[in-house]
Amino acid sequence: MKKYLKYITIIALGAVVLSCDNYVDIKTEGRLIPEETENYRYLLNNSYTFDINYGALDVASDDISFQNEAQTTALSASDYYRPFVNQYKWANQIYFDGELDYNMNTMYNALYNANVVINEVMQSKEGTEAEKLAIKGEAQVHRAFIFLTLVNAFGKAYDATTAATDLGIVLFTTPTVSEDIKRTSVQNAYDIILSDLNDAVNSGLKPINSGNNVAFPSRAAAYALLARTYLYMRNYPLALENAEKSLAIQNTLNNLEDYEFDAFPTRRFDKELILSKWNGYSSFTYAPQILSLSDELINSFDTNDLRYVLFTQPTSTFSSDYTIGRTYAKEGLTGESRNGGPTVAEMMLIKAECLARAGSAEAAMAEINKLRQKRFRAAQYVAMTATDSKDALIKVLAERRRELMGHGNFRWFDLKRLNKEPEFARTITHTYAGQTFTLAPNSDRYQMPYAPIYYDYAPNLQQNP
Repeated sequence: MKKYLKYITIIALGAVVLSCDNYVDIKTEGRLIPEETENYRYLLNNSYTFDINYGALDVASDDISFQNEAQTTALSASDYYRPFVNQYKWANQIYFDGELDYNMNTMYNALYNANVVINEVMQSKEGTEAEKLAIKGEAQVHRAFIFLTLVNAFGKAYDATTAATDLGIVLFTTPTVSEDIKRTSVQNAYDIILSDLNDAVNSGLKPINSGNNVAFPSRAAAYALLARTYLYMRNYPLALENAEKSLAIQNTLNNLEDYEFDAFPTRRFDKELILSKWNGYSSFTYAPQILSLSDELINSFDTNDLRYVLFTQPTSTFSSDYTIGRTYAKEGLTGESRNGGPTVAEMMLIKAECLARAGSAEAAMAEINKLRQKRFRAAQYVAMTATDSKDALIKVLAERRRELMGHGNFRWFDLKRLNKEPEFARTITHTYAGQTFTLAPNSDRYQMPYAPIYYDYAPNLQQNP
């Protein structure tokens, strides 16, 4: 894997070099070494490198159900879709021998560039200390997102009692292509994530980035990812604190009624999006083939809910051979891939969940109702109520599932963390081509297996059981 990492590093840097070859020098071993602060800005300006997510895990959750026989036949016949089918079945091996995990590769490519900036920008020439800190802060937000996503894909759910020994991920924190490839603990990953994000919120980032700059980290984004991190750690007081700090900076919601007969905003014009982290694939690569929604999820919607009306469609809309169910279809409105970046809605959901867990049922439902008001036509909106904090928590989690369906790995990561709580732990069943597959709470299959090709280069990389 040392040789392989060097190869993908050179490929990843190639786009940057071609776009700004007047500004950088390349040492003979293939490492990018800018000397002036300005050049690190150019490196981060190649936002396509960083505007990425691990886009494969939604299909493994209980939000997805392959119910159409024609759909199953089409998926089974496609090499492209085979990894997604394997994830749907929670298979022991997702990729063929010799086949790359492109989702993981793109994230480690971005990590290399983030590490270049983090390790070198403060020693660069010409820039002010304030400029250098802000540039470093941006790279730290990107690195934190990468580590948070990958540790939840490949590592165990965070548990304070076992995180120090639970296997996490490979944590490169310097721009190296020669380091031994070993996984460290889940705790080590979270320590770096928290350190990066806490540095970033104090680094001089712009409060908000929007429009063409929505893929560039802001202070609101750093707080939002802190809130997400603490939620996954089940540290609800700190998740609440940081969600509120993010919302204090950016809190505008889209009113879905405004888009019922008008074009839905793309990510550049999406007022709710705090930081873009999309999957980088064309809009219809996934839907409807692998985002056919489960009956359980669909039946949880009020049919007047505009998320149901706008973001889901009958599978027959996309193929006359499909006769069962509905599919996630937001991509058809935007022409863009699914986005897993933090949003205002996600922060409101985190705030509401934490309030419910703290016993503040009324405040939790007030936050949820602020969100729901923007998800229904005004004439059809009815406020949601809860009998107590336990009821509020159940309703908040159901609302979170509806709001965050079909993108960003949210449901898969939520299943992992909620399995730690007996009242929310659940067994999932998927049926495919006449076979039934079952996933028990806290199963080892919640940790994705590494593609076999990496063991050709990294014999010390520990595989998930």
